[in-house]
Amino acid sequence: MAGKESGAPFQRIEELEQENGVLRDRLEQAEEDNDRLRRENEQLRRELKAAGRGSKHGKAKPKTAPKRPGRKAGQGPFTFRQAPANAEASSEPPVDVPVTTSQCPCCGGELRYERTDEATVTDMPPAAQPEVKSYAVEVWRCERCGQPTRGQHSDVAPDQYGATAHRLGPRVKAAAHTMHYGMGVPVRRLPAILRELTGIEVTQSADLRRRGMQTLSWIS
Repeated sequence: MAGKESGAPFQRIEELEQENGVLRDRLEQAEEDNDRLRRENEQLRRELKAAGRGSKHGKAKPKTAPKRPGRKAGQGPFTFRQAPANAEASSEPPVDVPVTTSQCPCCGGELRYERTDEATVTDMPPAAQPEVKSYAVEVWRCERCGQPTRGQHSDVAPDQYGATAHRLGPRVKAAAHTMHYGMGVPVRRLPAILRELTGIEVTQSADLRRRGMQTLSWIS
């Protein structure tokens, strides 16, 4: 037993020396690979330089008299934001903006009326309110076979009852389709956007992404 314990440290030393030798060989191989890659890099640099790329000779020379960017005076049509087409159909009359001073603010001279300019501010409604249309669908049942018969309406689907009784209208679905397919808005962001713009709470089911836009539903 004592002989085995006295020989254990020497065996460990031999194992460490073997591991050290393996690591030394790997280090030498890594240094050789590093030198080879450095030589290949220098060779590629020389080839690019000879081909006129990657050097100053390959770049376009700057113009001696460069012109300022933008539209030059007298070139092309000059346009500005026009008044909205439905400005006359506004729900509110124009707000009067009178001149509150009788003297010129520059020289103190007397002022006289010249004209009245039109200015408009186009904005969103302050708080969108959903338009909810309720339908009282009658259900009759046959006294002979017990088969129910539901009232019919063009806006109400035949299977719109029970868990799917409350659905979204065609305008909300059209807006969702336009934002998703026309503008590239991700499906997961549609509920938040519709809530901010229309005030309608929309949820997406688990298979919404797989089935597309068919399962948008109303949160009552």
